[in-house]
Amino acid sequence: MVPHQRRMTSWYLGAWSCVLGLTVMAPAEVLYVGGHLGRDNQAGTASQPLKTLAEAAGRINASHAPGPTTIKVAPGMYCLDRSVVIENCRPYTEQDRLTIEATVAPDDPNWSPALMPVLLSIEDPRPSGNVTGRTETYSLVVRNSHVTIRGLKFLGNPLPNNWHCCVSRIGKELDDLLVTQCLFLGSPAGLDIYCAALATGDRFRVDHSIFRQCHASVVFWDGPDGLGGKQCAMRYCLVEGASLAGVWTCRTRNDLEFHHNVVTHSEYFWMRKTGDSIPYRLRDCVVTDVKHNSGYGVESGATGPTGPEVTYEEHNVVRQGRIILDSDPRARSYLHVAPGTLGSDLGTGLFRAEP
Repeated sequence: MVPHQRRMTSWYLGAWSCVLGLTVMAPAEVLYVGGHLGRDNQAGTASQPLKTLAEAAGRINASHAPGPTTIKVAPGMYCLDRSVVIENCRPYTEQDRLTIEATVAPDDPNWSPALMPVLLSIEDPRPSGNVTGRTETYSLVVRNSHVTIRGLKFLGNPLPNNWHCCVSRIGKELDDLLVTQCLFLGSPAGLDIYCAALATGDRFRVDHSIFRQCHASVVFWDGPDGLGGKQCAMRYCLVEGASLAGVWTCRTRNDLEFHHNVVTHSEYFWMRKTGDSIPYRLRDCVVTDVKHNSGYGVESGATGPTGPEVTYEEHNVVRQGRIILDSDPRARSYLHVAPGTLGSDLGTGLFRAEP
């Protein structure tokens, strides 16, 4: 073969490689859920959405196709008669991830609190595997890495004597769960949330979310080997009225990011596993009207305050003053720190940036 023929052959092979590479790239999968047109026997497109999150999860779990997946959830009430479990085997990545999100996000200029999809668990409780006499239910159970949950409102479960967890991810091998711009509204009078968001494993991150009257807001739980996750974070979150704790760590690694959070009117600011004395770093936060700053706890609840063996590295953490929230449910800023009051300059709350 003469030189120019070899060059042409190489060019054609390279061109065909590019073409083949383009043809094997998987398109993004998008499933739409909800609205008055929703039916579980439909295609799951914007014009033919599914009715339930359970159907969307079932379709994802049944597929091994590569590429990212997005579940778009329309405004409305979603009554979950069983946990929505995501346990797909496809290889999601940090870029090509699974996202479960509201069709209208809080940063959209047309957003209002009424447009948040509402998840209410009505599942019959099952016996807890760890605490005798206790029952438990879950809203979203994640058994995948590289998952984002964005813009949803969780109301817990109204059945009595029930340990309810809204978002759960258990598995030390799991990595990269982001819970963002979500609202968790508990009530001791009937919509109980024992734990709003709980995960083991690495890179469990919660930001720009609001937790009201939950027993515990964010729990960085033990892995099966007794060690907590790496590169975890709680940022730009507001916790009000936690009857247990604003944040709960179980030997989470000391690279935990904790900043621009507001915790108020709570029993404990920070709960730990007994024996955990990691000096976590806090910055740019407001922590007021908490009965105890730091305590020890087990799965069934608090066991008492920590002693001098536990310290925190604090920078610009305000410990005095009153947090005032916007109480108008029709306002865009509902349950956010009222403008011009303590903590309003932190950027805490659902909005990443004002439109």
